[in-house]
Amino acid sequence: KALFFKFVRYWYLFAITIFVAIAFAFLFNKYTNPVFEVSTTVLVKDDKSLMDPSSLIGIGLNNNAQNVENEIGKLSSFSLTYRTIQKLDFEISYYENDGLISRELYQTAPLEIEFDTSIAQSVGLKYSISFLNKNEYKIEAEGELVSKYNYSTQKFETEELDKVKWEGKFKFGDKVSNKFNTFRIVLNDKFDPEEDLSSNFDFVFNDYYSLSEQFRGFEIEPINREASILKIKFKSNNTEKAVNFLNMLTSEYLSQSLEKKNLIVENTIVFIDNQLGVISDTLKSAEMDLQNFQSAREVMDLDFQAQQVYELFSDLQKQKAELIVKSKYYQN
Repeated sequence: KALFFKFVRYWYLFAITIFVAIAFAFLFNKYTNPVFEVSTTVLVKDDKSLMDPSSLIGIGLNNNAQNVENEIGKLSSFSLTYRTIQKLDFEISYYENDGLISRELYQTAPLEIEFDTSIAQSVGLKYSISFLNKNEYKIEAEGELVSKYNYSTQKFETEELDKVKWEGKFKFGDKVSNKFNTFRIVLNDKFDPEEDLSSNFDFVFNDYYSLSEQFRGFEIEPINREASILKIKFKSNNTEKAVNFLNMLTSEYLSQSLEKKNLIVENTIVFIDNQLGVISDTLKSAEMDLQNFQSAREVMDLDFQAQQVYELFSDLQKQKAELIVKSKYYQN
């Protein structure tokens, strides 16, 4: 009873605490971007093809079972992610700014940024757009430690801007050029005057390196211990963008594997063709030497002992040739 009455005496504190907690939860859910998880699966094939280059010349270089851990390493590598990002239209990120929350728009923005990839652009610099009317807009830019990136050479420029602040008024379709970026803003078929004229939008130029680091945050694991099927999971605020990234990632992974196999087969064919030419010349020379030996000594049929010596010599020559071919293959 004593504890109960002590609590009852301060009932208003409990009421205030519960109200604040509910209000905080409501605001958190309302003004926080939801995070979605998307996933895909990829089969790591156990290639036991007869066209294995090492098996064609009698060298067992490959294991029969694919190393799943190695394939996980390939899928999570920076080079594959970088190659994937280059194939996607992630150079510019669009956002709708509602004041307390900024929501990314992927393939749904009512405007598009057109720019020349041969001109270095400032990346990471946030531009804010507010509509004045259907034909004009106001644009502002503000940022710190801004670097310029050339999309054609895929390299950063040495110059780095400490602080940037700029604004201007333009018409849609006009060229916007300053010492930071050069581009045009055009409206597309998703533009709705009734809704978009009262909205504010932001956009940012992205470089391939930062995008690659950003999108490398996916998880890879086998669906079970015995399977060679890998599941790739990625969390993002934008499901469409995440889905397109995973689809392109698996596509580039398969393309990269195919390119590697084709290159190995092509190089092996060239190597075998070269060795066939050398062996052909050697056989012709050996045949002429044998004919000359038989003609000089008027021997047309070797006796049994000589035949054994010849067979042993031929076997040793064959072993020597195989070792030479293997040595050349390893060096190649």
